Amino acid sequence: MVHDHVTDADLDESLDMLKTRVGQANAVFACFGSAAQNAQYFEAALSEFLLDYNKLAKRSLTPQDFEILDEKLQKRTLGMLLREFSKYVKISDPNVERLLEKALERRNFLMHHFFRQKDFTLRLENDRVRLISSLTNIDRILQESATIIRAMRIAMSEGAARKTALHRNLEDAADDSRVLFTASVTMPDEAEANGA
Repeated sequence: MVHDHVTDADLDESLDMLKTRVGQANAVFACFGSAAQNAQYFEAALSEFLLDYNKLAKRSLTPQDFEILDEKLQKRTLGMLLREFSKYVKISDPNVERLLEKALERRNFLMHHFFRQKDFTLRLENDRVRLISSLTNIDRILQESATIIRAMRIAMSEGAARKTALHRNLEDAADDSRVLFTASVTMPDEAEANGA
């Protein structure tokens, strides 16, 4: 993600570049790179969520145990991480669940099939513009999914801290936050109490 200030001159230069075949092809590759970056952020967010979940669920683990777990999580595929996440998290909004599944599908398409299926379309201007649009859409889906998982990790960690420190549930805490959706995270002691 570029954090430099973009000027009007920068935008003009970029728009001029998009008028050329080479500029459009470069834009396709740049958009692919951005989408691949957000795919990695999504994967990292899931891994970080699961690591924090395990820290909360298995408090007796040593720092070395957490390092080993972190290494194991980093070796898992995105699909494996999402399935593991889904074992512990139930999301109230089916649209969010669909977004996460779509992010997995789009990521897999991006990494395994995109250029194999779309390489020939780099030759025609209209097709290059469609590729840019398609990649921008994939990028947005992956970025939104990573943001949702990061936010859920923060909420889970803060909720556990509040519950531990204040001996009350998150619902009892008064704040002015806007709820977008709810999710429940099943902790191992809860699963065992429910016969799971």
